[in-house]
Amino acid sequence: MSPNRKRRKLLQEWRTDAVFIAFIGAFVFVILRLFQVQVLKHDSYRALAEEQYSNQIEIPAKRGDILTSDGYLLAGAINNYLLFAEPQKIEDPNQTAEELAEIIVSQRYEHSDDGGSVDQDVVGELEDSIEFSTKKELFDRYFKEIHNAISQNLMWVPVLKNITQEEKDIIEESGLVGFGFEDYPVRYYPEGNLASHVLGFVGSDEKGEKIGYFGIEGGLNEDLKGKPGKIFEERDALGSPILMGSYKKISPVQGRDVVLTINRAIQYMVENKLKEGVEKYNAYSGTVIVMDPFTGEIIALANYPDYSPANFNELEKISEKSGRKNIERRNLAISDIYEPGSVMKPLTISSAIDLKIVSPNTTFVDSGPVKYSDYIIDNWDRNHHGVQTIVELLQKSNNIGAAWVGHQVGGNKIHEYFSNFGLGSKSGVDLEGEEAGILTNKDQWTDIGLANISFGQGVSATSLQVLNAFNTIANGGYLMQPKIISKIVDDRGETEIPSKTIRRVLSQETSDVMIDVLEKAAEGGEAKFFVLKDYRISGKTGTAEIPEEGKYSSNRTNATFVGFLTGSREFSLIVRLVEPKESPYAAETSAPIWMEIASELVKFYGIAPDNTVEKEVSEIEN
Repeated sequence: MSPNRKRRKLLQEWRTDAVFIAFIGAFVFVILRLFQVQVLKHDSYRALAEEQYSNQIEIPAKRGDILTSDGYLLAGAINNYLLFAEPQKIEDPNQTAEELAEIIVSQRYEHSDDGGSVDQDVVGELEDSIEFSTKKELFDRYFKEIHNAISQNLMWVPVLKNITQEEKDIIEESGLVGFGFEDYPVRYYPEGNLASHVLGFVGSDEKGEKIGYFGIEGGLNEDLKGKPGKIFEERDALGSPILMGSYKKISPVQGRDVVLTINRAIQYMVENKLKEGVEKYNAYSGTVIVMDPFTGEIIALANYPDYSPANFNELEKISEKSGRKNIERRNLAISDIYEPGSVMKPLTISSAIDLKIVSPNTTFVDSGPVKYSDYIIDNWDRNHHGVQTIVELLQKSNNIGAAWVGHQVGGNKIHEYFSNFGLGSKSGVDLEGEEAGILTNKDQWTDIGLANISFGQGVSATSLQVLNAFNTIANGGYLMQPKIISKIVDDRGETEIPSKTIRRVLSQETSDVMIDVLEKAAEGGEAKFFVLKDYRISGKTGTAEIPEEGKYSSNRTNATFVGFLTGSREFSLIVRLVEPKESPYAAETSAPIWMEIASELVKFYGIAPDNTVEKEVSEIEN
């Protein structure tokens, strides 16, 4: 074979081999690509395909109810509607948007409480509440949002949320084409502002999803919110459901119901008394808590000013209208820490009695101001009384005596007892927003620091922490975890929430002695003229100057009275006023409110009078 023929044959064979190899390569590539598509990326391509011919609709879950211990609904859900549009069916978006805006404005402007607020949600820029000054301004804003929504080249768009049944009926009767409605559960609060700081509210997060904020709504959001359901259905190229196409529905899981320990009747009474007291004494704000000292159950919890959970975005507007600047969403009973003042003295004395360092009859000498760490401390009224007992210390609210007792106990033990009373740590109550308070490390305490802490300055706590510490005295020496949830209910039944004992703090003997000491403190103290005549009261006032710019204010105070009935101890109660202007003293402000509330509570609980000594003295005088 000639060399040329041989080369041609080799070239032909090489070309044949190259074609064959290319064919095999292409075949392998196709096989690998098919393997990638059908196996490795099967789920993603399937989802992409389903997205083109299927439609997914979310079914909102009903949020769980919140109820009082006596069965009244505080927070529930009603079915409003989501208004949606099918833009391709709307011939004149401009005219349609104008007519729909007119309907909405006529309903929401005229029905708003002050002709200037609307709390219904609007998809888009107006996701929160709408603020406006004129009806025309409201119309312009609604028109813009509606027009933007229905002008999109889409098969389906959401337009307005929270459409009421009345609005739905009017829109349907108007004959507007291209609109439809879907159920849209909406949170509502049938009792208005009642227990607003206990409840919190429901708003939208950054993703536009409904979420609870503050209180029970925030603390138990995961239990309350439920799980939304979904509908999957096949649609044709025009977006219409395929008659014989696949259809799948996953039903929503409704949220769990929460039953509180709050009693509606007591809560209502407490809120009214607190409001009257804050206004009467011209205070900046006020807090009242009623508890069962033996179980830790919170029977009532109120702050004033309060707010409407349904209109939480209107707080600033309401504040300006009422002339107040301090309306806020925080639950001051658990989130506002303050230096409690003299209501801390019973904790100092309890520690000393429990350690058998002092007794009620132990004496000290109050001969004048005392120096600690080059600082001078004095009594609140600058008066001095010579030889005094521990009982007289509390009756006169003697700072010098309290500092003396604190130094007898020592910094290590005072810190230990105060920590055991629950100061400096969160109580664990099931409410969002609780603060721990401030109890500094004992290594940082100086002599003056220990003296101040012994009579309630240099230590900070919430109203709930102060009351719960007093519960320890009232119930025999146990620190209980504050309890505001009685039970949780779902489709599987009821789950009772048990009371929880955290630790023993005082002996039973110390508890008994302190109950008696606090009774003498109340009947012979600064608030003695307001103490109920028919009932024995164990309690203590606290007037604490508010720190500002490195020193204590001379005219701004926190006024607190905390205590319980000596005999029955059916309830414990704290009243705190912030900056009362009519009088800075707790004995003249918070103590009278405490007594008014207590007089109503003894009627509610049917507690018989037990102050027979007072009755006998009164009969002799008459």
